[in-house]
Amino acid sequence: MALSVASMLVALPGHAASESVAGASGLVAAIDAQSGRYEIRNQQAEWTFAGRLAGAAAEVVTKHGQDRLGAFRELGFRWRDRMGLRGSIRAYIDRPVLLFTITSDEPVSDPARVRFPRFTGLPRNLHHFSYANEAFAPASFALEENGTPWLLYDAHGDAAVLSPAANFMIASMWGNGRTEIASGLNKRVAPLPAGFTHTTIMAMGRGVNATWDAWGSALTTLVGAHRPANDADVGLRYLGYWTDNGAQYYYDYDRQKGYAGTLEELVRRYRDEGIPIRYLQLDSWWYYKTLTEPTGKTGAPKNPALPQGEWNRYGGLLKYEAHPALFRDGLAAFQKRVGLPLIAHNRWIDPASPYRERYRISGLAAVDPGWWQEIIAYLASANGVTYEQDWLNVMYEHSPELGRSFGAGNAFTDGMADAAREKGLTLQYSMALPRHFLQGARYDSLTTIRVSGDRFERSKWDTFLYASRLASALGIWPWSDVFMSTEADNLLLATLSGGMVGVGDRIGAENRENLLRAVRPDGVIVKPDTSLVPIDAMYTAGSKRPMIAAAHTDHGTLRSAYVFSYNRGSKAADASFTPAQLGVPREAYVYAARNRSARRLQPGEAFSFTLAPDETAYFVVVPVPRAGITLIGDEGKLVPDGRKRIAALEDEPDRLIVTVNFAPQERSVRLFGYAPQRPTVAAQTGSLSELEFEPDSGRFDVTVSPGPQQLLEGPGKDPVGQATVTLGSAQ
Repeated sequence: MALSVASMLVALPGHAASESVAGASGLVAAIDAQSGRYEIRNQQAEWTFAGRLAGAAAEVVTKHGQDRLGAFRELGFRWRDRMGLRGSIRAYIDRPVLLFTITSDEPVSDPARVRFPRFTGLPRNLHHFSYANEAFAPASFALEENGTPWLLYDAHGDAAVLSPAANFMIASMWGNGRTEIASGLNKRVAPLPAGFTHTTIMAMGRGVNATWDAWGSALTTLVGAHRPANDADVGLRYLGYWTDNGAQYYYDYDRQKGYAGTLEELVRRYRDEGIPIRYLQLDSWWYYKTLTEPTGKTGAPKNPALPQGEWNRYGGLLKYEAHPALFRDGLAAFQKRVGLPLIAHNRWIDPASPYRERYRISGLAAVDPGWWQEIIAYLASANGVTYEQDWLNVMYEHSPELGRSFGAGNAFTDGMADAAREKGLTLQYSMALPRHFLQGARYDSLTTIRVSGDRFERSKWDTFLYASRLASALGIWPWSDVFMSTEADNLLLATLSGGMVGVGDRIGAENRENLLRAVRPDGVIVKPDTSLVPIDAMYTAGSKRPMIAAAHTDHGTLRSAYVFSYNRGSKAADASFTPAQLGVPREAYVYAARNRSARRLQPGEAFSFTLAPDETAYFVVVPVPRAGITLIGDEGKLVPDGRKRIAALEDEPDRLIVTVNFAPQERSVRLFGYAPQRPTVAAQTGSLSELEFEPDSGRFDVTVSPGPQQLLEGPGKDPVGQATVTLGSAQ
């Protein structure tokens, strides 16, 4: 609870009286002017983080104010560290968040001077977690020194997340977590002008995932971003077909049909079979490239068994246009023939590209808005809906100015985002470093980000889940990468991510039945509200214990959770969770999807199970409403009560009112759930079959059909049928 005074005098140990300000959840920031010592105290966790300025603090003031994060109380002060510096610490009244600011009054030649906070007194026995400076931001149970957020947590569930809050392309965390924790800039940042300001954000709370969410919500609010819903663009709403690395038609095609003909045939076949793909992704194979690798080494053709044109190469971009050997009459004409919107890939700009004669290219990256406008306009002219920027890690590594100059890094990402916004396209980042996640959260147009390596498979599941935690905290939807429709667990994980679902099967190898468990017959994905991420217990479980990850959907006060677990060891292993650990704070049914059985539990009661080596398990956890009738949802869907199927639930004392959405092709949906006795059922709109009830298990089933009226659903304005049914408790 926030204290009612703006500031108060608190004695730091061994020092004279100091100025302090108090914020939400027992957070206090204090500074002793004479010594320059400052402290952050979390009174609930009994944590203290302490640091010391390079000299005494002068002109210490406290004030009230308000910014995008809400009302705050602020400590302001000055000090010298070879140059004049100003600092402030804001404690927010309604958020367990602190904001640190450092401003230089003089030009900055040494970026090490711009480190604040710099804590050297730390709570004991903290665990550490961050993200490595590698493609797809793999998780590290250590504190990595790069532009990553740092997670600190203890055995009691108290947690803090500390990260840069600005200048993401040149920012870095510093220290080892034992003797130092600091936030500042990259070592080789170019001289900065007087007045340069850097900010750092710190969120604290109870529970690792709750603290990640508090941090991400605060950071995106602070930068003024409006994060996308999980159906915000074509790729997020619908099932798609992908041709990237790992897909069957990545630099490969039917020799008799050609590349365009192969994809046109695939689209025709899927339509004939009722597999509702709604977009087509084109990877790097379709445009002009060189043989030059990012290091300057000369490579080989990508697929030596195919014609060796400028498209069949590994190297950098020469020209962002469809190669005529593949699309004889251009990209737009091909798109019209397949009748699907396009998601299109791009990579780094080659040193030999003629674009360098017309635009400013820094290293391998465009920092000229004109270049971005040209290529995005080209893609938009062919009904491109999403631009995928791949190789971000390579571009950052081989374009030194991006990590040294405040202006260049922003010019690269701002130019991309501005051009996409002007043409109505969205963005996807791929091979992103941790700093790209933070930078990308600034842009409303960035809807998705790759969170694991090429060709999704079991060995990448851990990376996928932990990087999804970073993406989802920042409101960016994770993408697993391509897999095959026969791979049920990969399909389930992609669906539970809340992000994209895309496959890359060879013609004739597709599995329609599997795909229609993830999507409706109109291609709309039935998904959770949130992304699948490791539960809190995974941060202390060790890498050999079974993984337990969860996502959820909220229907008013009713939260359903979806739990995926897999054995990560070589022997059978026990695992367990409680509904409360999943954010379900009331009595609930745990439905085991693999054996179609259910068990009713109290919120703190453990559900235990055993996994054989390589075994996976999937559970749906649904709270018991006030009427005692628990609807699990559509038995034919992986996410049975996702809101693209169960549009609404109204929890009333004596009944549960259920609104069901149908694709235009659907005539009926079979719903199921559990109740202590046979419930009554009635249709307000649409129609029903007779309800079936199994007294021994308490399971009920009923078939629901839509009424004649069609509505338009969501941002895609998809036509849907609808039925509203009432499940009542028998009196």
